[in-house]
Amino acid sequence: MDYQIHKLKDDLVYICWYQTPKPNSGTDTQYLADMEALLNEAETPIYFVSDLRKGRITDIRAIRMLAKLTRHRNWAGSTAFSEDPITGILVGSFRAFAADKRTSNDEIKRVPEEALQFLNELKPGIVDGIDWDSIIREDQVD
Repeated sequence: MDYQIHKLKDDLVYICWYQTPKPNSGTDTQYLADMEALLNEAETPIYFVSDLRKGRITDIRAIRMLAKLTRHRNWAGSTAFSEDPITGILVGSFRAFAADKRTSNDEIKRVPEEALQFLNELKPGIVDGIDWDSIIREDQVD
């Protein structure tokens, strides 16, 4: 499995990428379908936080499709974290494709603490009450 999606609260989802999908593996398509299903089934807008330290989508078409999902009525905002410069470029592409909506609600940060702070600025208290140390562990990174 290249990624896992964890619904932490009705309005908060954590996504952890364990590796970058191989080209033509179908992972990108499955991920986009999973994200769209989450948004369609949600009763309230959702915030997303993605751990991109070990993997990420690299296919530009998939990134463009993901950016289209930011227009969904239930997409509240997102953040990701990674210190990898290539990941920063790819997330920059995502933000550029989503620019006509609200790029200020979708950011990449270098470390988890900054990403969580960003979400808390979007919706105060959204990250409270969650054991982030057990969710975002350093041992998940090689």
